[in-house]
Amino acid sequence: TGLLLSSPVAESVENFDDIQSELFEAWSIGLLSASLPWRMICAFTAAGILAQCPIALAAVVESLPTLGRYYARLRSTVARRVWAERAAMPVCSRYAQAMVELLCSVTRAIKAADLPSTFMSTWKSIAVDAATPLPLPEGEEKEKSDWEVEDNWISSDRGWEIWTGTVERFAVDWKTPTRSAVRTLMEGGDGPPMLREGCVVMRGLDWEESQYGNADGKDKYELEKTKREEEKKKVEESPETHIDAVEPVSENLDNPTPPENPAEVGRQTPNGTEEGTKSETPKRKKKKIPSPKLPIGTVLSIEPWNGIPGLGRRVKWKLTGEEGIYRYGGDGGRFDISHVEINEKGTRVRKRHPLPESAEQCAARHGFGLAKKDSVLLRLKRSETKIEEQGGVRREGIMEWPEFSAGIYVECFMKSDGSIVLTEKELLYGSKDAGWEARFGQPSYTPGTSVTLRPVEYDKLNQADVDTKSPNKSLFQELVGTSTFHVENLRNREDGSTISVKSEFRIIRSRISSPNSSSNPSSRSIVEAPMPHSMHFDKNFHAPSLSLSLDGRTVSCSSSDGRGTAFANIGFSKGVHYWEVKLEQADIGSVFIGVAEKPNGNMSGSSHAFDSPPRLNRWHGWGFVNFRATYTAGAERIYGAHCHAGDTVGVMLDCDAGRISFFFDGLKYGEHILNDLGCAFENLSPFGFNVDGCGSGGSGQGAPSGMEGSRSAGRYPAQGCVRPRTLWPVVGLRNHGDRVTISSRWSSSYGVDGVSTIRNIVSLDEVLHSYSHTQKEEVIKRTPNGLPRWFVEEAFAEYRRWSSNSWYRTRTRGSGPYRLASFGLDVDLDSSPLACASASALLGLDRALLSGDRVRLKRSAGRILELAEEAVVLGAYQGRLYYRIVSQKSEGGSLTEGGGRSWCFDESEVVDGLSPINKPPKGMDIKLPLMDRFKCTSPGGLKIVYEGGAVVRSDLEIFDGSFNLGSISVNTIIPKSDVLERRVNSCGVVRYRVRHECLEGWISSRIRGGKEEPIVEPILEVEDGAEAGTTDDKSYATPGDCALEWYKDFTKVIREGEKATSDTGAIENIDAFENLAGEALIAGYSVGQSDAFLVHATGRICNFCSGGNPLEAPFDQVASAMAYGIASSEDKIVSGNIISSLQANQAAAASFESLRGRKLPSLQAIMARIALLRALNRRARISLPWLSIRPCQESSSILGGVYGHGASVDRAGRYSNKDLLSQWVQTPSLAKTIRSLRGLFFSNVKQDLLCSITEATTTPTPLSHDEYELPREIRTVRINRLRARRVMSGEDVAAKRKHSVFNQLLNETKAWGGAALRRGFVAKGHGGQKRAFKVKLIGEGVNDYSGPYRETFTDALGEILDINENGTGSLGVLDPTPNNLSGIGENRDLYMFSLNGTDISSFPKAPSTLAETEKHVRSSFSSLIAPRDESSREVEEALVFLGRVTGTAFRHGIPLDLPLPMNSVWKVIVEEGGCNNLQELDTLAYRQQVAGDEKPALLWWQQRMLNSFMDGLSSVLPVEVFPILSGEELRELICGSPEIDVGTLRRIVEYEGYQETDEVIEYFWETLQEFTNEERKSFLQFVWARNRLPVKEADFDAPFKIQKDNGSDSEQALPSASTCFFSLALPEYKSKAQLKEKLLFAINNVTTMETDFQTNSAEIAEGYRTI
Repeated sequence: TGLLLSSPVAESVENFDDIQSELFEAWSIGLLSASLPWRMICAFTAAGILAQCPIALAAVVESLPTLGRYYARLRSTVARRVWAERAAMPVCSRYAQAMVELLCSVTRAIKAADLPSTFMSTWKSIAVDAATPLPLPEGEEKEKSDWEVEDNWISSDRGWEIWTGTVERFAVDWKTPTRSAVRTLMEGGDGPPMLREGCVVMRGLDWEESQYGNADGKDKYELEKTKREEEKKKVEESPETHIDAVEPVSENLDNPTPPENPAEVGRQTPNGTEEGTKSETPKRKKKKIPSPKLPIGTVLSIEPWNGIPGLGRRVKWKLTGEEGIYRYGGDGGRFDISHVEINEKGTRVRKRHPLPESAEQCAARHGFGLAKKDSVLLRLKRSETKIEEQGGVRREGIMEWPEFSAGIYVECFMKSDGSIVLTEKELLYGSKDAGWEARFGQPSYTPGTSVTLRPVEYDKLNQADVDTKSPNKSLFQELVGTSTFHVENLRNREDGSTISVKSEFRIIRSRISSPNSSSNPSSRSIVEAPMPHSMHFDKNFHAPSLSLSLDGRTVSCSSSDGRGTAFANIGFSKGVHYWEVKLEQADIGSVFIGVAEKPNGNMSGSSHAFDSPPRLNRWHGWGFVNFRATYTAGAERIYGAHCHAGDTVGVMLDCDAGRISFFFDGLKYGEHILNDLGCAFENLSPFGFNVDGCGSGGSGQGAPSGMEGSRSAGRYPAQGCVRPRTLWPVVGLRNHGDRVTISSRWSSSYGVDGVSTIRNIVSLDEVLHSYSHTQKEEVIKRTPNGLPRWFVEEAFAEYRRWSSNSWYRTRTRGSGPYRLASFGLDVDLDSSPLACASASALLGLDRALLSGDRVRLKRSAGRILELAEEAVVLGAYQGRLYYRIVSQKSEGGSLTEGGGRSWCFDESEVVDGLSPINKPPKGMDIKLPLMDRFKCTSPGGLKIVYEGGAVVRSDLEIFDGSFNLGSISVNTIIPKSDVLERRVNSCGVVRYRVRHECLEGWISSRIRGGKEEPIVEPILEVEDGAEAGTTDDKSYATPGDCALEWYKDFTKVIREGEKATSDTGAIENIDAFENLAGEALIAGYSVGQSDAFLVHATGRICNFCSGGNPLEAPFDQVASAMAYGIASSEDKIVSGNIISSLQANQAAAASFESLRGRKLPSLQAIMARIALLRALNRRARISLPWLSIRPCQESSSILGGVYGHGASVDRAGRYSNKDLLSQWVQTPSLAKTIRSLRGLFFSNVKQDLLCSITEATTTPTPLSHDEYELPREIRTVRINRLRARRVMSGEDVAAKRKHSVFNQLLNETKAWGGAALRRGFVAKGHGGQKRAFKVKLIGEGVNDYSGPYRETFTDALGEILDINENGTGSLGVLDPTPNNLSGIGENRDLYMFSLNGTDISSFPKAPSTLAETEKHVRSSFSSLIAPRDESSREVEEALVFLGRVTGTAFRHGIPLDLPLPMNSVWKVIVEEGGCNNLQELDTLAYRQQVAGDEKPALLWWQQRMLNSFMDGLSSVLPVEVFPILSGEELRELICGSPEIDVGTLRRIVEYEGYQETDEVIEYFWETLQEFTNEERKSFLQFVWARNRLPVKEADFDAPFKIQKDNGSDSEQALPSASTCFFSLALPEYKSKAQLKEKLLFAINNVTTMETDFQTNSAEIAEGYRTI
């Protein structure tokens, strides 16, 4: 195939298109194979052919209808496969990548072809199996510029509102059918046959004489029977005749009711006769009396009854010949006829079949007709369509019905009077044809239900009602409506009447602000950020041993009667969800937190689920027990962390991926610990997985499968049952007094479906395809380069959001451990002042906190922190204020373990107030009005009504640190003026801060636990003469009202500079944006080069912006830096206010320096172009995991390989020979397009892809029973650095290669597989450092808390750069390049792979007589030319290990000092060519090279050694992803920054005992600035055990800490460091000179670690043993 597609064939034949079409047809047939690997190969090959010849698709569709149907259904096929592999994200199979590649090629071909309408109709529709959810109907074409929010990739106030509620079905007014005994037979594998044409029937149980009379001929039968009886009597009276000759007669005609046990009817004895008949040999017959014919009939046809099909039978009676239609289940389960089997003569009934179960009986068995209350979750899109003629707006949404494990597409029509008409349209997921009996009386779902919801208006919402029912009732509004469903196929057995089901919908939504509070509609939409109602426990679904509070949020164990379980009111079948549970009182191991399915009443899979209440006296489901274990089906395993009373446990349930994980927020030894505990169970998706093996892997982190051991698991744990099910949050308690509370803070996202995923992939392919065409053009177009119009609109929307500076994207606690593994709970926060003020008002703050304010946290989840933390305010989402902790004072904690993720404040956490640290604060210190819910609204104040009085405590929370200040006696009245504040604490208890006599403290509104008797009672009326509270306070019912009032004052005092900044970069319309984006091209650059430059410059600038990357950096900071760069390149002075940092300006100036002398676009045009690139990268970020980065030809023999020589022998550099590439077919592919346009992707997008796949391929490590001990899988490596330093300072090469740290590490780990080094275990108290092994430093008194681990890597890499006297590497791993030795050329500090004494001049050279083809083969296999000997084997072995060390260091965030050549190593690894490799290594040899000569032997050797290095690297890292990076980006990721930037250290520093203005601190920074770069490297290794810094601040695992050394003799003391925690203990020196002297002495002479313990003599002797 590759030969036929090559250019010589194309040039020599006329019908080349026909050849390509026939090849495409042949490979397409392979797509129908049963072999998945073969389908993968065929998909890759067919995609390449179709990309080269798009017209081939039309030819195949026309010639082969089977293939036409296959390609028409391809979208559905790929969507199903993508959904099946969702659990493994960001890792996906090569098969999925092949199918995606084929889909993109087919999509492009469809746009260029005229295909039949039948094909296009099938192509546009989506048809998937029950295990794959459908997307929302696309409907009419409309702008979808905010696709990330609408498709649920992220959460935002621009996207979906969440309303919760219930649907109560009232009991049906009918005669409940009796249970059919047939069901028992059917469950045993038996049952009645279907009554079909030709079957025999008789009069049945419900035969009505008045209607049918004797149509069956029963009267004739009775008459014949009477005559027979008379004859029989005569025979009996005659002595000569024996009655044994008389045939038995059926006696059961008058009572055709089946016997009690239908299975006994017609039972036969072993000899073939029926029971009840005589089997003896009869006497000789003298006279035979014939039996009468039975009144039987034959079924002629199946007929409807009263419009219901199948419930009637047309019967013809044999005795009378009459025909009629009779009921067989009609009129509510009545049977006029019964199914029988008779003998051949028609005189005896051999078997009477039991009556089948009627539809009414079946529906009643499934709960139809019973009163039942179900919970629902309604998600509504914020986007709306105005309908002028009806006076309202229409919004789309999804109503999730957990009891039915279903999601329903709904339309809501919002009327002007506040009412809402909700109409069910279509089932998106769930069982469509089974399980709906309880609601519709039939198995299938019926769309069309409509209900009108009207808001419930309360006459007066006083504080007493609020405190009694729900502390947050004032924040929400209830909508109520009823609907009636008429069941078509069910009838009331009593009178045959139709049946109707009446349901009441109660939906709770966030209360909106009063309509008169603002005249600005845009402001109105901003402050109406909906907050979902609090999750609570189901009062009808918990164990008897458990009791619930009045608000339902707290569950307590009232008796030690087994392990009781309580279910929450909301269940989930799809999406990603996060909630938190606080342990108020708990013994270790007595609380279970997790998810479970609701059990049947009899705890089995029987159909009779509504007979008895479920047994909840045991723990159900999958979850986490607070003594560090997971639990399921009675089995436990080590997991997580020990939890105690007061701690909070977060639960993250990813229904789509099938994972449940937990988050810990608690105190340990006085330190605040925030820790993502990782995945606890996988393969839990309620949808199941419809492809073998797709339920595990990826982000599962080796967690146990939730399906293992279950009856439905089958052979493959991933298979199980694909029937959708529902997982409910559950809490289990065991000991008396245990009590937990569900937090009011929870997040939920509908998640992403497979269709949305492939839609995004195809959209990205369309944009890249447009780019790839313009990439080849040299002429610069002043347009957006032919990009799709929809993409330009999307980019314009991106620009408007970005330039508004009102949105901040962040990861939250529910986002999961790393990026690209779970989507939905990353949040786009509204950072506008109005939104932040509204969220601040909801917290009861008196000053608004705005985005960027830094605050000091004193509380967390109801606990007072011993060490305050520093956090930055980010923005608002769903009315809540989000923050991120940026500084913790704990030694062993690390913000990388989960604490650095964003979360929202609770009103109980800000009871002490939150004053901004930054001065002036962003909110200008303007007073924020107080909401009514934080005041006492009763005019007469409060009255103490509890007999025991009210206890006054010092704190809002009720814990040991809250002191008892006294009590207030019963009947005491506290005036309104003395009720200072009202709040709800972290446990949901309403508390009042009051002043009474000499007491001021907090009292509760109700007794905690028990019957919750009221303690206080609001006084609604003021008695005559009594002092009333102040009545002139303005009422603020909602946080939006407070925010709008605050905003009026804020706009008056806001600085003019901020106003100007907010208007910078405004573009009026999309046409202006399109023109500007087209103008933003650099003169002399192609489109791709120009955009690649902007991507590179933007990435450099954003490293020093607050967001940290181009997709999150603020618009004004990027614009300011860009303006500085443009001005510097044109030697101009920057006009206006510079708000970007100095480092960002320097990065911009350095980037634009290369453009000096070129004509540059305007700043506005550049920012418009960057917005377009941001829009491209947003799509690329979530699509890249599904795309192949390596073309199919590269790593295989598909189409003959890259050169036509089959699979390449090289691990990298496969595209280095340009001559060979041009002579063999290179079919277009998406992988090639991505690699050619890699410069368009931001570095952070590519880094997220690589790091996410790296994390997903981490080898799981089981935990140790002691959480502070390392697991046994983390093996100990013994390193003798003392001996290594001695041998490295000598001249003995053999000793160096035996006792160096590098070789010690090699010998210790040589038997380890790659899986051992892919571990990434994070031990508690180790500062978040990942590790694959533990280091024991012989002779040094130090424990490995991460410092020795990092030091080992740094020492090993330092040793391989050591040079002998002869100019070669001491260890024979790396040698200095000839340029390095001779000091010539531009790259004089580089190292190359060692020759190890090999004379490359002796390598065999190509004879001059070689043919051209032979030269090509020799060039393709050049790395195999050099002979193999012991010397080369040693280098290859060492380089394999170097690759393993390099990969392990990258996995664990340790930058390495590895100065390898850019062109011959880093660019070759990423398949990025274009430069001469020899010049970088040996400039002199390059100058002497003759054109046309064979590739130099030095490059052969380097390529061969690079293969070994790649072998080691590939065993630890996913090298398949490397080609998306540039060589420079890969080097930065692995090696970090070679320059130690003092400014970066100064920006991340924290001081303990010092202030930044202290004199010794100023001395320190001045000294560090004066150091050379080598001295700074030594300093960094002294304090952090590494000699390279990460490239940007966001990559730092921990801050740099400078602590005050309070030793007695600060004049003589040396600085000391803790490398494990990146801290420096600095004495308070009196002068700068003294500090510099001591610091230099320490970093140059302190070479061992001796601060943890006293080393014993034996170990010291081993360390210094003679070599």
